Amino acid sequence: MNILVINLKGGAAKTTNSSIIASYLPNSTLVEIDKINKSDSKIISKDYHSLQIDFLNESDNQFLNFENILLDDGIKIIDVGAVKLEVFHKAMSAANLYSTINLLIIPSMDGADDFSVAMAYLSTIRNEINSNSILFSFNRFNEHEYTSAQEQFSSFFDKKDEILSNFKINLENESNYYILKDSRAIKLARANKVTLKSLIDNDVDAITKKQRATKNKKERIELTKQRSLILSAQNFYNEYIINMIQKITQKLEKE
Repeated sequence: MNILVINLKGGAAKTTNSSIIASYLPNSTLVEIDKINKSDSKIISKDYHSLQIDFLNESDNQFLNFENILLDDGIKIIDVGAVKLEVFHKAMSAANLYSTINLLIIPSMDGADDFSVAMAYLSTIRNEINSNSILFSFNRFNEHEYTSAQEQFSSFFDKKDEILSNFKINLENESNYYILKDSRAIKLARANKVTLKSLIDNDVDAITKKQRATKNKKERIELTKQRSLILSAQNFYNEYIINMIQKITQKLEKE
């Protein structure tokens, strides 16, 4: 199974989505197409295997190696770095490899540029990817400023009829998108070079017990910060990640 996480616009939360997906789908390999930034290689993870690949075009030996990875068994999550988006797309089209993609995830923020770039990309692969294998990811939902994701990501939802007509993707059907809210747990996990899952899996009861027992004020403050971060990550998992992984799994099961 191959999951491609891509939007031809940088800063759309591709790496965040890719890391979470790889963490929660068993026996996953996260393939990062970008040896310059190496975002994922900076993360310490026991949840999945990761590797970095770089290439110039579809004739490059590294691209031929990537093609063979796509044909391997297991789940591969492909995270395309911003500097490689156009090169990757051209090489995939030239080699007719979009046919190997089982699920295409398009992460977007709430800006008009994210919408227009996503629509332009979908237009280029209209005949290469089944619309039932496409999933939108709407990121950094601000639950304090907006009453719903539909309000914040209005650039997409206001054009739902156009999206349905042009690409056969129905945004009135919630199985075709998931939402990730803005969370400090994501930022702090990356800052500490760990996966979000590693925070979520922490034993918060054990940390609470230490926090309540210690008389050392400095140590208690550090434990309080740690406890707060873990609780934030666990709440994020319960409210958003469970739903996200369920929708991804359901799409893959239809393949």
